[in-house]
Amino acid sequence: MSGSVVLVHGVRSSRTMWRPQIKRLTKRGFHVVAPDLPGHGERQDEEFSLAAALATIDEAVASCPEPPMLVGLSLGGYLSLQYAATTQRPLRAVTVAGCTAVPNRFLAVAFGAYLSWRDRLPGSADDSVLAAFAKANSPKAARHYYGGGRAKAHVVAPVMRALGRLDVLEAIGSIDVPVTIINGRRDEFRIHERRFLAANDAARLVVLDDAGHISNLNRPKRFTKELRAAFERAERPPLVVA
Repeated sequence: MSGSVVLVHGVRSSRTMWRPQIKRLTKRGFHVVAPDLPGHGERQDEEFSLAAALATIDEAVASCPEPPMLVGLSLGGYLSLQYAATTQRPLRAVTVAGCTAVPNRFLAVAFGAYLSWRDRLPGSADDSVLAAFAKANSPKAARHYYGGGRAKAHVVAPVMRALGRLDVLEAIGSIDVPVTIINGRRDEFRIHERRFLAANDAARLVVLDDAGHISNLNRPKRFTKELRAAFERAERPPLVVA
């Protein structure tokens, strides 16, 4: 089995968060594209906007030799749903993780302001954040998640404004290729999981034990196995499981 996969990363991370998946999928013969979003990784000096982020995904999809499976986690998941719902390009499937909390415009803006303020507090330096992430997940996970550097604080506000404008339930409901949702059992973003499944009754849910929000790094082998299963499932009738 081989084909193309596009991986879209989370906020303040970069393409490096997908290193375990890139390694394993490439070894299996997949063509893998994992771009840095504007304001992240090697593009930290660029301004983030919804249009620029979707254009980045479009460029990655267009570069694939065949319709890819689009994969996103957290911010990358929300963007992947929006892109899949609006693109004219063919996709094989869509798999998202850590993005089944419905954004609220006002709460998103407020949360963005809070995060920007918190970044100026003592203990918010990159080294401290890296240590805290390593403690909550693992040192290896921290090295992957922040391997391309930690995006600057100013990216948070435009990211939150962009998310607050999305109608993610309408987006997932309009996607006409197989959709798989992968969530860590301890992920706080599972809060509206059932609403997402109700919006697209062909979507499939996979819950990973011993995983939190960054499930691809908490359970890298199992996560990659589920990506391969989602890719293969795209040619079969979808199944909803809990």
